[in-house]
Amino acid sequence: MKIHLFIALISFGLSSSAFAQVLEEQESATPILATLDSLTELLHHNGFMQNAEYVQVDELDFNPGKDLPHYPATLIQDRMNSIGSEIALEYNSYVKGFIDLYGVKKKELTSKMLGLSDYYFPIYEEILDRNNLPLELKYLSVVESALNPKATSWAGASGPWQFIYSTGVRYGLTINSYIDERRDVFKSTQAACDYFKDSYALYGDWLLVIASYNCGPGNVNKAIRRAGGSKNFWAIQRFLPRETRGYVPAFIAVAYLMNFAKEHGIAPTPGDYIPLIESVEVNGLLTFEQMASALHMSVDKIYDLNPHYQKELVPDFEGGMQVYLPLQQAMLFSEIHDSIAEMPLIDELGKPYRLDLSIEKIRYKVRKGDNLYSIARKYHVSTSDIKEWNVIHRNRVVPGRYLTIHIDKKERVYLDLPEQAVLAQQVDDRGHCARFHTIKSGDTLYSISKQYEGVTVEMLKKWNNLADNSTLMPGHVLKVAEGS
Repeated sequence: MKIHLFIALISFGLSSSAFAQVLEEQESATPILATLDSLTELLHHNGFMQNAEYVQVDELDFNPGKDLPHYPATLIQDRMNSIGSEIALEYNSYVKGFIDLYGVKKKELTSKMLGLSDYYFPIYEEILDRNNLPLELKYLSVVESALNPKATSWAGASGPWQFIYSTGVRYGLTINSYIDERRDVFKSTQAACDYFKDSYALYGDWLLVIASYNCGPGNVNKAIRRAGGSKNFWAIQRFLPRETRGYVPAFIAVAYLMNFAKEHGIAPTPGDYIPLIESVEVNGLLTFEQMASALHMSVDKIYDLNPHYQKELVPDFEGGMQVYLPLQQAMLFSEIHDSIAEMPLIDELGKPYRLDLSIEKIRYKVRKGDNLYSIARKYHVSTSDIKEWNVIHRNRVVPGRYLTIHIDKKERVYLDLPEQAVLAQQVDDRGHCARFHTIKSGDTLYSISKQYEGVTVEMLKKWNNLADNSTLMPGHVLKVAEGS
């Protein structure tokens, strides 16, 4: 996201060269600051942030002759050296301004990201280590998306690593109407690793790899030529696009603060995340609603773990699809996956129904002013799908032409079943009766345990991973027998 910020600077007796240096430093920070503020606002609208006030560039301290409060430059450089990274972390006035941003002006955002890092960083580190890459590259995701896998920029970049469409596809990510693997934390991190390896083979310098990730190799190559062939980031910095001049210092500042947050008085905000995640394979069309009911989860929780599924359903693609679930629910899924699609769902009034899933094909006549993007947005599909359905090879459509659009339909079909018939259908594929119980309004663990011989409250809590204060949601399903 880029928002143009206008800066008014007053010299106050600075020499022309000193003034030019301050101006260049502050101008180089403008685009990256706009990006960070936009993500702050995005997080605010998603419930992460309490405020989304914009920070102006001239509020930050880029003065090379002045230390940050209580922290001389030599101390900060010593701390950076102690991180032990093969990425050269150098403290200077550019980096100082972004430490001021993350450590002071956006202290609350940094606290939130520290909390989220407890979930995301172990995932990143495992994949980076598997690829023999510096673990500190994980901090790029902080700068790119503030660790928000749902983040989307105005330019169409998406996911925790903010891939644009073409780069995502080039690095093996599936992007269509149903799936956007740029939002898959595991697969997009591997794609980012592939990019890092390709870029390092080209430059042999990690700061240039990071710069290339932001502005592309073409701009980095041009800057190297203009700097007389130097492959030192600080030597070519002034020849790079303005955003990239601030991007690399922002990365170094994040790497420093995420390691020394405590020393700057920043504590992590506890995050609501699930520490143990397991992937399961889904074969056949299955909605999040069906999985949520069978696994006694909320649809929102499944979506939080699987934001790459764009329609809250797992499509029936050849070879099956992966879904990420909490470990306990993944184990339950492995036991009952063949019967989930047949389990009746229960609405808010306790009435059983099934989901009727179908695809409707419509004909759309292209109008003057239409383009592939506007049509795709109107019908909640992707431009690539429209091109595939209609054998279009270019990115333009002609007014008057008819296009075929595939629309997913999901309708409730109510079932005329007595309560016992509903329960009888909720068995596993081996025919173990009363294995599951659909929660009704007013149910308690005690009242449910009394309906099944030999079942206790403690058994129900163990089988369903329930805490003492767990809320029973009408329509969700409880396991009430181990089966044999």
